[in-house]
Amino acid sequence: MAMTRHIRRALAVASALVLSLSLVSPAVAGTAAAAKPKQPNIIFFLVDDMSADLLAYMDTVRGLADDGTTFSNYYVSNSLCCPSRASMFTGQFPHNTGVATNKNSDRGGYKAFAPHESRTYAVALEQAGYRTGYLGKYINEYPVAGAGYHVPPGWDEWHVAAGGGYSEFKYQLTRYIKGETPGLDTSDGTYLVDELGRRATDFIARSRERAPGRPFFLQVSPFAPHSRIGFKPGDKEPRFPPARRDRPKTQFPAGEFPHGDCGGPDCNDIDVSTLPAFDEDTADKPSWVRREPLAPALVKELRKDFRDRIRMVQSVDDMVARVLGTLTDAEKRNTYVVFTSDNGFHLGQHRLVRGKSTAYDHDVRVPLLVKRPAAGRHGDLVTGAIVQNVDLFATFLDMAGLGAAARGSRDGRSLLPLIQGRKVRDWRKTALIEHVKPNPAAPGEPDPDAEPLQAGNSQPPSYAAVRTAGELYVEYEGVPEPEYYDTVADPNQESNDPGNARTADLGKVLDALARCGKPGAPDCWTAARL
Repeated sequence: MAMTRHIRRALAVASALVLSLSLVSPAVAGTAAAAKPKQPNIIFFLVDDMSADLLAYMDTVRGLADDGTTFSNYYVSNSLCCPSRASMFTGQFPHNTGVATNKNSDRGGYKAFAPHESRTYAVALEQAGYRTGYLGKYINEYPVAGAGYHVPPGWDEWHVAAGGGYSEFKYQLTRYIKGETPGLDTSDGTYLVDELGRRATDFIARSRERAPGRPFFLQVSPFAPHSRIGFKPGDKEPRFPPARRDRPKTQFPAGEFPHGDCGGPDCNDIDVSTLPAFDEDTADKPSWVRREPLAPALVKELRKDFRDRIRMVQSVDDMVARVLGTLTDAEKRNTYVVFTSDNGFHLGQHRLVRGKSTAYDHDVRVPLLVKRPAAGRHGDLVTGAIVQNVDLFATFLDMAGLGAAARGSRDGRSLLPLIQGRKVRDWRKTALIEHVKPNPAAPGEPDPDAEPLQAGNSQPPSYAAVRTAGELYVEYEGVPEPEYYDTVADPNQESNDPGNARTADLGKVLDALARCGKPGAPDCWTAARL
């Protein structure tokens, strides 16, 4: 089975390479190779809701660690799509961006983010000479209504889907290429991840042709493996919709493997109940977490969900292989490839049914892998330094060669020294995690992250938390006791110890971080090193 998948992937990558090279004349291709731009290309893959437990099933993405850098302690600033993405674009924590939720009517969404569009990394990179392209999911409630859509500053190409992208099959996708008439394409049934892969290879080919010698920045942001909006029990289409080819062969539409494609392992041998802290006793947890054991029927649902999420990321893995397979040898020697997710996801851990928004590792600790240019190899590197999504802004600017004043003007700092294996003195000691409880009654489009509540379940209150190399400390709004875990002795956060003597010191650190960047408070980099 695994060999069949590798053959299929090799054929797909080879076809993509032939297609992309056919779009460029030999003379232009030779010019691009000879130009050898000093600034490196950057390809940024940002997936949606990918928990770290899915990485084991993605051969190509795991391969980015070969002569690359793996960050084992990468934490998002907020385990919700829109606030997390706002932090990446701006290099600031949610309490400084003001983007608190996914909805325009609830202190979040595109309405809250729009004022920041002129100060994202795209603007800085374009000014630094990069040809820039964005594909996939942008910010929640970004309006795509007809061909008059707004293209944010800094982007030379803009291929973005609105809420329909969650279905993976029924969507509209903008088509903006600077210098051409903008368009809006309606899906022909092509799986969205596959379409994004095709447009990504086209972007690279156009960059060679139209901007030889200039570096490019390409961000590809699939909706996968996010659930689709509007799922109801009994629907034929699954809650987590894989590409047709990755579904079980015995179901309609028939896939290519008996039990579906799970990247090598037989899907039927994969069980959600083996995830750490699955259905653990929550008697020691805060009241909003405490609940009865998961019912057998619900565990059966979650088992299917987990397998479908694994099937979903196979298309992401194929897409990454397709895009990287189009790079020439010269481009590989001058390209950084960054892969991460906007947040994690839980499926039954701590008896939390489906979702995110917590400060537990399964929701906030996500993969971050960086493939370095082949010309500057340092071997396989793994760093345990505490890093966050607020660092990506500075990292991209540093890769582009922008000065320290520009890249150090926000809440994060560049990860490039860590990526290159250099020693960094006085690095951050704590990560800040924030959450504002969404208002379920807020008007507007359905929140794609609002999961229907199961009997007895509740959503986390607003909170602020700090994560150190060996501890998690959480303070909830309206809850008298904090939550504390020694993550060295208890890596899966199963034994809450709110009376631990360390909570007093961590409370002071959290107070400084939760206010950082505000008038009269320390800057966030200083607060993170207290």
